[in-house]
Amino acid sequence: MDYSELTKKYKGIVKENMISLDVYRSEFDTLIEIYSGMLAQYDIITERLIDSKFDIEVETQRGGSRKSATATAQEKLRTDLIMYSDRLMLNPKALRNAKVEAPKEESALNKFLLGMGNR
Repeated sequence: MDYSELTKKYKGIVKENMISLDVYRSEFDTLIEIYSGMLAQYDIITERLIDSKFDIEVETQRGGSRKSATATAQEKLRTDLIMYSDRLMLNPKALRNAKVEAPKEESALNKFLLGMGNR
């Protein structure tokens, strides 16, 4: 799959998960889009590492070795994904600490007072 297909796939999965956890709000759509793109990038980078047989070291000009850019990118994405999953309440820790409140219905007194203001 290419990046745009993966992003679309993950966007649907993330929304479904959030809806089933009762934490989805349309205001989160921008964050969901970013998070879905990051998941797609993570998949693509993981595929590259698999194709290279997890060769995560590259040689430096001085003859030493360091982590490859692909491995470094994967590590950074992993930490960012954890942060975004917290924000979107998609992991157990975030759900345990969350105080998700359903929108409250307007009280009869409040409706009456608002109606009085329109006179």
